Parts: sequence; structure tokens; C-alpha cells
Amino acid sequence: MRMPGVQDGHGSLVARIAFWATRRRWGKVLEPLRIYAHVPRIMMAFGKLVKSVEKPRRLSVGLKSLAMARVAMQVGCMF
Repeated sequence: MRMPGVQDGHGSLVARIAFWATRRRWGKVLEPLRIYAHVPRIMMAFGKLVKSVEKPRRLSVGLKSLAMARVAMQVGCMF
């Protein structure tokens, strides 16, 4: 049984802002974000993690792509 995600227009103000930003960037609200929105502190921590990984000065683009592909293979992610 899966946990239902937070629907549009519901949740905290932070969740609604995150939904808007995600929809603007990717065209839709990603399902993990809907689940994280149940606990705004977790959602904000995950957002900080994503932003720190996306920063170009931390890792080279090639190494970052290789790490993302390796993690995706290990967890069975289709992305």
C-alpha cells in the first residue's frame, strides 16, 4: 500500500511554493515531492540536498553524471 501524496492546493505554504517551482521547472509536480510534503522539514532538507548536488562547482559534470547513473542502477530507478 502506497502513501498518497499531498494534492495541489493542499499542504503547507512551503509545499505549495515548492509545487509551483517544480511545475515551472519540470512541467509537473514529481511524486516524491508530494510524499515529502507531508513533513515540510523533510521536504526542505531534500531540497537543500538537491541544490547542493546541482551546484557546478562541487563536482565535474562527468563525475556527477556517473554518480547519478550508478545510484540509479543500484536502486532500480528508471531515470
